[in-house]
Amino acid sequence: MGSRVRALVACVAFVCAASALVLGAEPTAATVTDAEGKELKVTGLKFGIGARRLAFLAEGTDKGPLALEVREPLSTTYAKGVVTFVPLSTVEGVKYDYEKQLASITVKGLKEPVAGTLQFKGINVLTFDAVADGKNGKYSGGAFTKGNIKAVAFAGAEPLPERKPGAPWSIQIDQPKAMDPTLKVSGLKFLYQGAGGAEWLSDTAAVRKGDAFKLDDTVTSFVPVAVDPNTLMAAVEVSTAGGPERILILNLSAEKDGKKGTLVGLLGASEAGWKLFPLHTIKVMKRAKKE
Repeated sequence: MGSRVRALVACVAFVCAASALVLGAEPTAATVTDAEGKELKVTGLKFGIGARRLAFLAEGTDKGPLALEVREPLSTTYAKGVVTFVPLSTVEGVKYDYEKQLASITVKGLKEPVAGTLQFKGINVLTFDAVADGKNGKYSGGAFTKGNIKAVAFAGAEPLPERKPGAPWSIQIDQPKAMDPTLKVSGLKFLYQGAGGAEWLSDTAAVRKGDAFKLDDTVTSFVPVAVDPNTLMAAVEVSTAGGPERILILNLSAEKDGKKGTLVGLLGASEAGWKLFPLHTIKVMKRAKKE
């Protein structure tokens, strides 16, 4: 079996396993604490800003379960920084502390809430439409404007289904204010996005010259050296077990089933869901020791 065929088989197996992950239903009812501290029972939730479809769980379509897009305090200062996708079906509630500029996301099954920063305009804002006392209303949390809610508690949250752990990675991100912290994830894959929001995962990336680069168990480190969004090329330094360091020029564009896509970043499983690392946010990525 050729190397390209083996890579394709591995990729298909991973995507099928990811697609088989069944999340609970998105919340349709909640209790909202408004700006004055009054609690309101609402139903018929329809989410807007701050929620995004996990299309990579929907076999390359633009469908998929909804998740909160969370920029944690130890993200990066880039406009497109490290993002944690927390499935909405697992979220018990969100509280906003406007004085401390923090959001606190309580997730079913986790002891500690996931923190989100409110330091940047439009980041960690959540909007949704709902019905309260028979009247349609619009609700917003996380923005420093009049009428923003203080909290929302969702009904029927379920824990994230157990996932098969992939290879662990330690990723040091570009965040000088926090001394470039290291985050841990597992099962990293390349995430591509095509037209209309369609997404797919792959363990390979095309190289300008030579065979495709495969992010397999032999890779011990991965360091982005330069990323050019105009030419859709990136230079990366790669180390493999027993092999020398080498520089590769990755092609950030890809094609699947006749659809063209662009590399969004590297996606890995985290305790609360998934973390997305755009290439420009990564200082160095190394294999983590299994705990």
